[in-house]
Amino acid sequence: MQQKFDSVMQSGRILFFSAPCGFGKTALANALLRGHRTLRLCADAPDFTLRTLPKNWDVLLIDDFQLLQEQETVQMLCELIRANPARRFVFLSRGVPPSYLTAFQYTGLMTTLEPDDLLFDREDIRGFFAARKVAVTESEINGILKESIGYPLGVAVTARCMSGGKPFAPEIVAQAYREVFSYFEDAIYRRFDLPMRHFLLDLAPFERFDLEMARMVSGDPRAGNLLDWLLHNTTMLRYDDVRHFHFWPQFRAFLLWEMEKECSEEKRRAVFSRGALYYELKEDYAHALECYTKSGDHAKISELLTRNSEQHPGMGHYSEMEKYYRALPESEILASPSLMQGMSMLCALAMDYEGSERWYGALKNFADCRKKQDPAARQARSRLAWLDISLPQRGVEGMIKTFPAVFRLLTDKEITLPPFSVTSTLPSIMNGGKDFSEWSKKDDLLYRTLRTPVEAVLKKDGVGLADCAVAESKFEKGENITERMLALIPQVSEIQQKGTPDIEFAVNGLLARCQLSKGQAADARRTIETLRARFEAQGQTRFLPNMDAMLCRMALHCDDQDSADEWYRTKAPRDPMHLNVMKRYQYLTQAMVEIAQNRPDAALLTLSPLERYIQGCGRHIDGIHLNILCALALYRKKDDAWRARLTAALDTAAEYSFITPVSVYSAAVLPLLEKLNRNDDTKWYKRLMAAVRTQATYYPHFLAPRMAAEELTPTELQILHLICADKSNAEIAQIMNIKLPTVKTHVSHVLEKLDVKRRSEAKTAAKKLWLISNH
Repeated sequence: MQQKFDSVMQSGRILFFSAPCGFGKTALANALLRGHRTLRLCADAPDFTLRTLPKNWDVLLIDDFQLLQEQETVQMLCELIRANPARRFVFLSRGVPPSYLTAFQYTGLMTTLEPDDLLFDREDIRGFFAARKVAVTESEINGILKESIGYPLGVAVTARCMSGGKPFAPEIVAQAYREVFSYFEDAIYRRFDLPMRHFLLDLAPFERFDLEMARMVSGDPRAGNLLDWLLHNTTMLRYDDVRHFHFWPQFRAFLLWEMEKECSEEKRRAVFSRGALYYELKEDYAHALECYTKSGDHAKISELLTRNSEQHPGMGHYSEMEKYYRALPESEILASPSLMQGMSMLCALAMDYEGSERWYGALKNFADCRKKQDPAARQARSRLAWLDISLPQRGVEGMIKTFPAVFRLLTDKEITLPPFSVTSTLPSIMNGGKDFSEWSKKDDLLYRTLRTPVEAVLKKDGVGLADCAVAESKFEKGENITERMLALIPQVSEIQQKGTPDIEFAVNGLLARCQLSKGQAADARRTIETLRARFEAQGQTRFLPNMDAMLCRMALHCDDQDSADEWYRTKAPRDPMHLNVMKRYQYLTQAMVEIAQNRPDAALLTLSPLERYIQGCGRHIDGIHLNILCALALYRKKDDAWRARLTAALDTAAEYSFITPVSVYSAAVLPLLEKLNRNDDTKWYKRLMAAVRTQATYYPHFLAPRMAAEELTPTELQILHLICADKSNAEIAQIMNIKLPTVKTHVSHVLEKLDVKRRSEAKTAAKKLWLISNH
């Protein structure tokens, strides 16, 4: 802050504080202006004027600047700034900088301090408590920062509550919240008129909203004007993007507190009900169900689950709906074919295959107990046919008979099938909703005989599917599919118009993988980034996580460790205790990053939960990836069990003549293949080794280990952790019970091995090498 202030005093004109109340704007400005001749004015004062100002000032400070709105006063202020280039101006505002000051900002004459600039960090909290002579431990500082998010007033109130030696505890947190919220109530909330208060309370329950939602939830036709006023006169409302808003977190917490006090239970339920209706109209059923639950409208919950399973039976929706399905009475589920279908798929995705088959049986019993012409029976038979094709535990062997049978039922109009999710939002058809490795053995024959019934059964999902699937099958077997891709790419426009984004992603994913296999990593990245930007603009967000994982894999091929680490920190699932099989592509990508980080134990922990799913659902391609990644992790651990894992992967690949699922690991798997000494003189194995060596020339650093942790001794690793915890040599000696000269020797070795000169650089290097946690 001091540096920014000094810069304004030297070469700027205006320092603009833009933050809600309680951020210490006035206290900070007073501290910065100490020693300067300052004229202090308040725009809220009855006698505020700029007409007659004294002459003996160097800095003009105006508090409550957001209230300065009269056109005449604004013009006088702008003229005053322009006419006094040697003087400086400090404005304290609860709003954003007004448009008439934009010219000063664009020319570099105005510096704006925003809320994030004024938040306290750990050092600030530690210093604040020390200045107030209030004892506080490091763990308490972490707790205070988490609860207050660094809000200065919250920290100050907490320090006062802890004075006298009181520990940081839930009672202190509750007391601090009450005092801060009481301050908000007096300093902000009560200054709004009643329509604005009602408007704020109506929007408080929603983390994110747009103008349309604000109108619907509040019922106020002036919602646009109210939002505009809040944006320009406060900093409590913030933009998420061009259309969406959110409240500053602490202010939203206050509004929810105020809502509990002011609004009756009936009023709160009505607000949630209107919010649910907005989400329902947008077909955002997850949020709609959450709001209907809070509104207590259980009939709507059942209705929405039924409608969602009818409109979106694809696998991608069940995990987010699980808690609502589980909460339904069994009798209600047994009365609805679509809900029974949903429960069967939900259980399957939770790897409860017994439960899945039980609900399938209940649905079959529902159909069998009714006359053939009964519409409910017809719907049940349609759902059964859908499950026959879609259930992940059902192999693909029987589907060769299933598709023609279903095709005949459709032709005879005995059933109508709901839509499918062929790819499960993955960049693959061969390894999407199902694993079609078995079909790959006779892909040309099946292409000729099953193309028509498959396209008829899958409808929109069938557009472009057959050509993409057979091309992908050939690609997995290491064949050159350039001609097939040249024929497939022109079909993309038809897929966009008549098909689904699932197939479009599969086609683009196959193209990107082909480009990557030819050493064209930049082209592959461009293919996925372009598609990602378009899908995001169209609201097809369900594909983005797997697209980001695919881009991470490309970064690993190009040894772009920073991009891979960024994906790992911000987007990887990283929750081995709660497996979501729909994220398996992301789990495999996560394990790749962990191997590249030289954290083989972390990779094995990530992969372990996938074993049961891959075996239970016959996921042969995923199994190849899983076994190779396990082999790489075990090899890094010098565990000879890697041989069995790699052999298992090769045996599966050989059964289906697959090349690419192995060769994609290029330089990472090559030394293992050479040490395995597999006694295999087949043409397939020779092609495989040639493909691996080719990929290794393109990507010689793929999954290459960073500095091995074993290069540091266990003692040096312990000392590195203490260095990164900002412990001095004397503190390290005390903690580890060793002599100070010994600590100095170890520290010297650590710095040398990390190739750094300073302790601060050691922390950065250790994080980059994942020798310590990045959190």
